[in-house]
Formats: sequence, structure tokens, C-alpha cells
Amino acid sequence: MRNRKNDRKSDHGFTLVEMVVALFIVSVMMAVAIPNLQVAGAHAARTGCEANQRMVRAALTEYYLDHHGYPTDGTTDAIVADLKQNGYLDSTPTCAAGGTYTITIASDGLSATVSCSSHGELGQ
Repeated sequence: MRNRKNDRKSDHGFTLVEMVVALFIVSVMMAVAIPNLQVAGAHAARTGCEANQRMVRAALTEYYLDHHGYPTDGTTDAIVADLKQNGYLDSTPTCAAGGTYTITIASDGLSATVSCSSHGELGQ
């Protein structure tokens, strides 16, 4: 006849204390990881926005060199459409954070700035 104490030792599984300890360890790891992931996402959105602004500025510079002036259309949408139509941009850039881009041509027509409503002017 077998002893009941020996039967309990052969049971496979976790005790309640082991499960609580494992849950505590996982929750501490998540408490450390989640804020770091949020910061990384915000940094990636800012970096993507900066790359888009640089791309639009480069397209404006190429346009200026080819046409001896910036596009004369007043709105940002019209300027981007003109850059796309002439082959300087392949697509309309969008900010990952949901911001909108604003292209401002100086009154003297010698300079242009690109800024984002979420991140401001980046990567000059």
C-alpha cells in the first residue's frame, strides 16, 4: 500500500505561492518596460517627422534650383501637390504623431520653412 505523503510529492504543478511570485516578477518587469517603450515610440515619431521635414525641404530646394523660385501657390497642400506633380515628391508626407505640415515661403521668396503642428521645425 502506498503512502499519501509520497503521492503529494509526485503531483506536478505550481503552488499558489509560486504563482504569486511569478506574477509579481512579471508585473515588475512590465512596470519597467512599458514606460521605456512609450518613450521609444515618441522618439521614433519625432525622428520620422524630422525625416519628412528634411525631405520636403530638399524637394523645395530642388524646385528652387530648377525654377529659380519656390512654388507660388499659397497653401501647403497646393505646394505639396505642385512638388508631387513635378516629380520632387513621390507621396504626401504625414506625421506619425498626427501633426500637419506647414510650408511657409518668405515674403522675399528666397527661403522656405517646413514645420509640424506636433513637433515644430526640426532638422534645419
